[in-house]
Amino acid sequence: MIRYFLSVILSSFILFSLSSCVQNNYNTGSIPATNTKILRVGITPNAPPTAYKERGQVTGLEAEFARGLAQFAGREVRFVELKWIDQIPALLAGKTDIIMSSMTITDARLYRIAFCNPYMISGQVSLVRLTDMNRYRNGFTDLLNPTVKIGTVKGTTGDLFIEKNVATDRKQRFTGFETPEQGVKALLAQKIDAFVYDLPMNFYFAAQNEANGLAPVTTPMTREQIGWGVRKDDTVLQQTANAYLAAIKQDGRLKKMLIRWIPFFKNVFNR
Repeated sequence: MIRYFLSVILSSFILFSLSSCVQNNYNTGSIPATNTKILRVGITPNAPPTAYKERGQVTGLEAEFARGLAQFAGREVRFVELKWIDQIPALLAGKTDIIMSSMTITDARLYRIAFCNPYMISGQVSLVRLTDMNRYRNGFTDLLNPTVKIGTVKGTTGDLFIEKNVATDRKQRFTGFETPEQGVKALLAQKIDAFVYDLPMNFYFAAQNEANGLAPVTTPMTREQIGWGVRKDDTVLQQTANAYLAAIKQDGRLKKMLIRWIPFFKNVFNR
């Protein structure tokens, strides 16, 4: 069933190479900025398949990008695990050098930081119970129904999108969770009707919970560029990251990395 949904999305929204991060409690300790041989990467690792922890190690698409960038730049990678709301403040305070955590490039963020070239186009989709799919298959417009209870992750682009465009009564219709796992559990427990989150992550959660009857709505509500954030005055790192991205795009590594971590990209590249 999940394979069906993964193929359907290609007719409605094309993802291509050029998924809003989340909150949790993490160690905010930093490495001194004086050590230029260290690349301090801000990451919020609870957004699989792009950034998460497995056996105590940071892994996912962004982690592979970070290790590749560090090697390209001749530096050693150090992950600084942060709450999502602390990512930009930590960068501006010099506690990290770059944010590599599936961050959407928005006008508001561009006022505070600079972004490297985007590496992916993504968007917000709903995760719903399969038995309710017919109610929500049209995407955004179906969430306008005042009886629909919506969940998001606090501080993400999905959270801001729903608060701005859909939820008129937050207490009754709109719940912002601390982590995506909480949103998925609430959906399974029928405490909410739709969980709005980044497309790659909601497809991941759908595949993980296929036996539990969850499925992604394949009509995206937004179109978002995903990129790495740096301080505006750190043009050297920005240029280095852009050069790394151009290199892996040219030699095909970017395509392979995207397909490895987000399998439905294979069909996109074969179109």
